[in-house]
Amino acid sequence: MPKVLFSTLGMTDPIKNDHDGPFLHIMRHYKPQKAYLFMTKRVCELADQDDRYRIHAAALCREEGFNCEIIELRYEEIDNPQQFDIFYLIFEKELNKIHRDNPGCNILLNLSSGTPQMKSTCHLLALTAPFPVIPIQVTTPHERENYGTPDYDLEKCWTNNLDNHPDLEPKDRTRQVEAENLRYLFLREAAISNIEAYNYTAALHILDAVRDFVPRDVMQLLRAAQKRKNMELSAAEKDSHMAHYDLYPIKSGDAKELFEYLLLLDLQQKTGLLMDFVRGISPALSRLFECFLDRKCRRQVKRDFCVQSAADPGHWRMRRDKLEKNDPRMLAYYDKRFSPAFKDSDLSCSTLLPMIEFDCGAEGRNPNGEVLERALAMRSVEGKLRNRAAHDITAIKEEQFVQTAGISSFKLLSGMKWMFKYTFAHYFAHSSDAWDSYNKMNDHIISRLKDTDTLAAAKMK
Repeated sequence: MPKVLFSTLGMTDPIKNDHDGPFLHIMRHYKPQKAYLFMTKRVCELADQDDRYRIHAAALCREEGFNCEIIELRYEEIDNPQQFDIFYLIFEKELNKIHRDNPGCNILLNLSSGTPQMKSTCHLLALTAPFPVIPIQVTTPHERENYGTPDYDLEKCWTNNLDNHPDLEPKDRTRQVEAENLRYLFLREAAISNIEAYNYTAALHILDAVRDFVPRDVMQLLRAAQKRKNMELSAAEKDSHMAHYDLYPIKSGDAKELFEYLLLLDLQQKTGLLMDFVRGISPALSRLFECFLDRKCRRQVKRDFCVQSAADPGHWRMRRDKLEKNDPRMLAYYDKRFSPAFKDSDLSCSTLLPMIEFDCGAEGRNPNGEVLERALAMRSVEGKLRNRAAHDITAIKEEQFVQTAGISSFKLLSGMKWMFKYTFAHYFAHSSDAWDSYNKMNDHIISRLKDTDTLAAAKMK
């Protein structure tokens, strides 16, 4: 991957005591395509005196066979480089611009040139930058201070530079400093807390601030989770496919959509969003009853007993004339159940329940006392809660739910899950933990975020 260097400059640069200074030594061993040189007033004066930094950088490029553009960041107004507080905002601004101007490049950060205040600021930025940087330390040739002499002879310094003589086996004195980015670590933990609470939008927003540290597949999978929770199932599947993650336990058909909707109700129940949970009961129960009648009672309800609205293709009405035509005995049962007789009605769990009663009763085509009992209980709860969900604008708490419905929200959801599993038992033959699909997805995302190789992977993207 291409590299660019951000380097402060000190009195050991570019050459001192017959050896590379830190800036030149990093260039020698990392061969960046650009070097951004931060220059205070004194360094600017030295550069204007003999152009030492450019001249020796160009000589090194010729000798080592690579090209490097030298970009001077001249801050001639900084006359006291010992002031710590003046550097952070300036370095941060320059690093952000370097990151924007060099997409896809590794940014090398020289930790060994300049005043102690400059070096400390570079250390701090390595820990807090919102994108990966590679901090580099350069030891002095003899592991002691390398102050050098006040005189600088361009030609003599270059000729006597022992690092230019491979036959002398000069040492590579650069060392990459292992430093985890603190900003990323703090924001990662905040994102994980939101993921555990199924708040994928917040997690995406948090990680976007340090997106260069986050593996691409994690962001893709978080986007998939966000769309999955919004029931944008096709779009979620595309994102999860790009992240190489198998998102859905149930792959296709009405069962997939209903299963995902029940998982969404499960999240709402777990996180206490009972108003949303109550509003979702009616459509979920209607679809659940319809699927049961289709799979277990061989009833094509929409085809045989309903008409579709031309204005709203998702709206179906159960018709008396179609009941009479396709099953007169069942129409007679409907007439007993609706006083004084059944009239055309919207397809809902209230209009589907009599069909379950008719088919699952002792003389029906699929006698099943347990299904009948559970269906009656769930429809009773739905009837008690439906008006409250439609008209109540205040929050619903669990105590109020139990008081109104007679059972807990957990027990109602368990009944709906039971009926789904009974209807689509074959989907659970090899996936007994399918109901835990969101938690498995969360665990995968969190494990990728906590992967010890995450930062290295981000740098190599």
